[in-house]
Parts: sequence; structure tokens; C-alpha cells
Amino acid sequence: MILSRVTKHVKEQNWFAVFIDFLIVVVGVFMGLQVTNWHAEQVGEQQAQVLLKRLSVDLKNDHDAMMSVVNYHIVVKQYAMRAVDALNGENAIKDEDFVIATYQASQINPAWSNRATYNEMLSTGQINLIKNEPLKDALFAYYSGDYATDPLNTTIAPYREFIRGEMPIAIQNAIKKDCGDQQIEVAHTFSNTLPANCDLPLADELFKKTALFLRAKSEMLSNLQYQIAVNDTQVDNLKRLAVESLTLIQAIEEAQP
Repeated sequence: MILSRVTKHVKEQNWFAVFIDFLIVVVGVFMGLQVTNWHAEQVGEQQAQVLLKRLSVDLKNDHDAMMSVVNYHIVVKQYAMRAVDALNGENAIKDEDFVIATYQASQINPAWSNRATYNEMLSTGQINLIKNEPLKDALFAYYSGDYATDPLNTTIAPYREFIRGEMPIAIQNAIKKDCGDQQIEVAHTFSNTLPANCDLPLADELFKKTALFLRAKSEMLSNLQYQIAVNDTQVDNLKRLAVESLTLIQAIEEAQP
């Protein structure tokens, strides 16, 4: 219809009318583009809010996962310190408790991370839907590394291999059966807890013989002390990252409209 009007006005050489027709077309196209852009921005903002909510869930799962590992390693350190104090003559304990402590000090509970939403946003470019630049920078910083694969958090001290190579299998099997990892649900998956105390139905003579054997190992104390150092580093690092996850959750909540 516009085309026929323009043609008519051109034939009539009504240039003012032609100008008006042209202006109507330009304004119409402009308004159409504005409406389209506005709609796209609205959809983008809505999608960004959905993604941020998913990120909050992932971050909460990160926090819970890290704290489950921290709590596990706190118990591991308690066993390790029990054994170290006994070796240093600072705390007299039964041979059974000493042997159990030396084994439990070698336990590990690997951390895992929840990066699905962030990885999806990064690979699809949806990260750019977040217009809050400080929040985006905070996300980049938090996810710049993966704590679950960071050597600081995955290093296994030589003590684990050492003690499991020296301790009788009968005792190891009994500890795993009666005092080993206890599975718990954490962050929509599973983690472990470790009992703080342990009592085994084995002969006292076996514990006495094993305790004497382990105490005689010159490298026993140094290996245990390095195990504690590695454990402490991982606990401190995960605690710091757990705080960062909560801080980022708070920042996401504050960015919500």
C-alpha cells in the first residue's frame, strides 16, 4: 500500500507527499527495530535471572561439598595428632588406639565442584547476558580455577602409601569394615564422614606387636607431620573458598531486580 502511494505521488511530482511517505517508512522501520531490541533485552534479562538462580544453587552445592570435606579432614587431623602426641610421648594411649589413629590419619575424602551452569554460560556466550560487570568479574574470579582439581586440594601425602604398606592387612580390613567411611547425602550427591572413635574386635597382642613395629619406624613421625601439613593446607584453602562461594551468592541475590 505504501509502495502504490509513493508511486502515485512520484508520478504526480508531489515531492512533499513523497517525503512524508518516506518518513513514515523510516519511522515505522525504526520503531519496529526498537520494539524488537526491547523485546530481546527483556528476554535476555529474564534468561540472565534464570541462569543466576542456577548459579546460586551450584554455589550453595559448592559450599556444602567443600564443608563436608573440611569436616571429614578435621576428624582425620584429630587422629593424626593423637598418633603424633603418642610418638612424642605427650599422650599415653592404648596400643589399639595408637594403631587405629595411625591408619585413620591417612584417610582422604576428595572434593568435587559444581560448574555445570557456569561452563554452559561460558561455552554458549550467555555469560554476556549478565550486565552487572562487577558481578561478572566476581564470577570469572571464582571460576578461574577448579578447586576440585587444584593440586593444593588433591595432593596425597606419601604417608598414606607408607602406612598402608606397613600395617597388617587384618587391621586395615577391620578398620574399613567397622570404622571406615560412612556415606551421607551432600549437595544432591554423596560424601563421607569418618567416626571420631573406633573399637575393633581384634586381639590385643596384634595391636601391641603392630604398635611396636610402627613406633620403631624412623620415618613414622616425619611422614605423619607432613601428612598433617598437607591436610591443614587443604582445609584452610577449602574454608576460604567456601566463604567466597557464600559471598558470591550474596552478590547474586543483591543483583536480583
